[in-house]
Amino acid sequence: MELNENGSSPAEGVIRKDLAVVHWKDGSLIKGILHWHVADGEAVSLPRLPDVVHIQHLKGGISSTVRVDDVKAVFFVRTPEGNVEYEEVKFCSEIVASDLWIQVRLFDGESLEGRIENRIGLLVEPGFWLRPTDTVANNLMVYVPKSSAVEFHVMGLATSPKQRDADILTTSEKCDGVSGLQKANPV
Repeated sequence: MELNENGSSPAEGVIRKDLAVVHWKDGSLIKGILHWHVADGEAVSLPRLPDVVHIQHLKGGISSTVRVDDVKAVFFVRTPEGNVEYEEVKFCSEIVASDLWIQVRLFDGESLEGRIENRIGLLVEPGFWLRPTDTVANNLMVYVPKSSAVEFHVMGLATSPKQRDADILTTSEKCDGVSGLQKANPV
């Protein structure tokens, strides 16, 4: 079998090698080079991480097999040490977006737009409820099975009317009011 410079057969895709830090659910870490297979056609957008990856430890040079379901997260990093003095940019964390404004295209080409609840169910449940943005149209609610969706785009964030009224009073103090970025030193 002929292998390319990435160590895989051209028909299979490529083996990526990325500097990564694996955070286990128990709090332990592995810093090293993550080796994982990317199928052909996945190189343009972010590919799905396989269920099992291999990491070559930076210290000791040993390799470990990692089941992705067993970890808290896999961080693809610039350096294994990071910068403890760096303060990450965060969106205004005091304001919780209760809804997402989304657009979804279904398998038959129909496009729907509306608000959905911003909660974990969006990731783990087989479908989601959409409240159309057009309040005059006939549709009050639409249940969309994920198996029918071929494209999904978040267009913006929204808060409930009750939350929004409370947020208006605090946003200018905590956020820059335009981008939603948290001010370094709120006044």
